[in-house]
Order: sequence, then structure tokens, then C-alpha cells
Amino acid sequence: MDDRTAGRYDGKVAVVTGAGSGIGRAITEQLLREGASVVANDLDVSALAADESPGRLVTVAGDVSADDMPQRLLDAVVTLGGGRVDVLFNNAGIGSARPALDIRPDEWRRVMDVNVDAAFRLATTVGRVMVDQGAGAILNTASVAGTHGLPSRVAYVVSKHAIVGMTRALAVEWGPSGVRVNAICPGLTESGMSERLKRDSPDYWAAREAVVPLRRAGLSAEQASTALFLCSDEAAYISGMIAEVDGGTHALYAGYTVQRPTS
Repeated sequence: MDDRTAGRYDGKVAVVTGAGSGIGRAITEQLLREGASVVANDLDVSALAADESPGRLVTVAGDVSADDMPQRLLDAVVTLGGGRVDVLFNNAGIGSARPALDIRPDEWRRVMDVNVDAAFRLATTVGRVMVDQGAGAILNTASVAGTHGLPSRVAYVVSKHAIVGMTRALAVEWGPSGVRVNAICPGLTESGMSERLKRDSPDYWAAREAVVPLRRAGLSAEQASTALFLCSDEAAYISGMIAEVDGGTHALYAGYTVQRPTS
């Protein structure tokens, strides 16, 4: 954090899901450094228990897709004082690596429950508060899978396309009430979701990095920096944006990932 962002979130209250690791944890830690009070949710929030911001962090452990989770998170907001919600980082999500002809109905339903339905329920629950306030910012975590097709990832691709559509629809619907809604589409990123992939398939990971124009994977902290900018007052006129944070991958036509001879 530098002088430009010090105190940027002073006095603001934020809700972060998927806060226990990866991008969500980086968002939570950066919010706390910048002065926010945070309600943080994940299945496991133990990594946040040693926080050095007493009184400004409330953790709510549990499945984000549980029916009562939106209300539990709002109740936690009240414990931080007043019930106002300035920012929602709708970040929780799960992956799926199954071809369309092989995916089981229960796996499909689980991906939609967590990645789409839970995100929508929380967005509308918090959005109602923000509309009544006349202000607020929501940031949904989509993926490069939200704007492209990926092989053997049909459930994940469909769920992230839904997040992109939801972001645009809510930005249009709630804009007149002063509520901004944006999304980030992370590309290859060193995060909680990708740790096993990098460890178990190092050759595949290296091949993925090799076709990123910046020739490396992103960092969770880099995704968090973009996320915090989009929900800050500095981005007050940005809404409905789908921001690809992917090292230039979105700009590269896939047909040219195989290099053409230069002579």
C-alpha cells in the first residue's frame, strides 16, 4: 500500500465471500490495511483469525450457498455498527473440470448453487440495503471463462457467463439508485483454487504461462488491487464493466497461441 491508497476505505463497511484464501483473502487483507471494516465469509476462515485489526473484522464460517447465509452476513454487518454496507465483494466460487457428456447432475447443480445462485441471493440481499442507502458498490468475481469457451469446463464456463450477465443487468437496474456493479475476470492466477493445479501439473501450468502475453501467472494481490480500485470512490463513474485481469490473454486471438514461423 502506498500513500495514494492509505485510508482509501476509512469508515467503509465491506462484505467479502471466499475470503479464506487466494483472491478473497488478498481483498480482505488489503481492505483492512486501507481502513475498512470487513465481514469475511468462507468455509474455513482460520487464516484470518490472527488479524491485527481488532474490532474491524468479523468472520462468518459456512457454505455461501446456504439459504441463511445472506442474512447471517447482514447480521454480522450490524455488529460492526449501524447495518450500512458500502461494498460487496461477491468472490466465492468453485471449479469444475468435466466434459459436457460426462458431467453428473449433482456436480452441475453444485456449481450453479455456489457460483450463480449464492452470488445472486447475496447481491440482491445486499443490493436492497444499498438501494435504500442510495449508494454502494458490488464487485463480482467472474473469470476468463465468463467471456470465452474452455475445453472440459462446461459447468464452470456457464456459471461464469451467468455472473457476467448478472453484473451487466444489475448495473443497469440499480444505477439510478446510485449502486455500481462491476466484475473482474481473472486469468491464470496463483490463488487458492490453482494451488493444486500448479503443484500436480507443473508442465501444464508452464504451458499456460507461456501463452500469456506477459509470460507469467498473475498474483492474488494484483487481482485484489483491481477489485479495490473498482469499488473505490476513484471509480465512481465505472459501472457495468467486465474487467479482464489476465496479463493480456483476452487480447490474444487463440488461433495464434501456436507460434507462426517468422521467416
